[in-house]
Amino acid sequence: MSNDDDKKKKNTGKTDFSKFRIPTSSSGSPVTKKVLMHVPVGKPSKQKFVRVHQDESYHFECALLRIEDDERPYLISPDIAHAVAQDMKQVILKLAIDRQGNIFLWPVPPRQEDGNENTWNQSQREIAALAETFWVRLASNRAIGSYEPFKAQGEIPEPTWPDHSFEEILEIAFGSSHVIKDREHPALLKLWGIE
Repeated sequence: MSNDDDKKKKNTGKTDFSKFRIPTSSSGSPVTKKVLMHVPVGKPSKQKFVRVHQDESYHFECALLRIEDDERPYLISPDIAHAVAQDMKQVILKLAIDRQGNIFLWPVPPRQEDGNENTWNQSQREIAALAETFWVRLASNRAIGSYEPFKAQGEIPEPTWPDHSFEEILEIAFGSSHVIKDREHPALLKLWGIE
């Protein structure tokens, strides 16, 4: 068989490209859904515009413990909070989202009951409240000793929140490894120099 015969055989089985057409308005188009596998816990970076969920069921008063060399904080049970009082921080975790649809938990400092207010904490709390209505970014201003909000100038659509419950989001953020329920947790043993 010659090369010409091979070429003729290949050309006879033409591809019908009309079978590959998918209208862009078709409801049968493939649909994907983002799988939520990681939820960071932390203040938004200074260049990210963010929103905070308005629903108070997505706000959670708790205590967090940060251990050096571990980027994820630990959620502390109230039963043992007194044992790490000097190392933990009381916060209100608020569900937040950036423009790319990435969610995170913003640990916002609560209002001090004794009235001894830190201007950094107060301004952060006020900006988190503003972010419930507007897209804002948080920038520190050392000259005045507080954070400043910057509102987005363009028309940014309202955020699309995930359809997860807050309990599911907390579970993804902390898992079982970053929840401290008792004094035997490895993070506490490391903090106290026992291990």
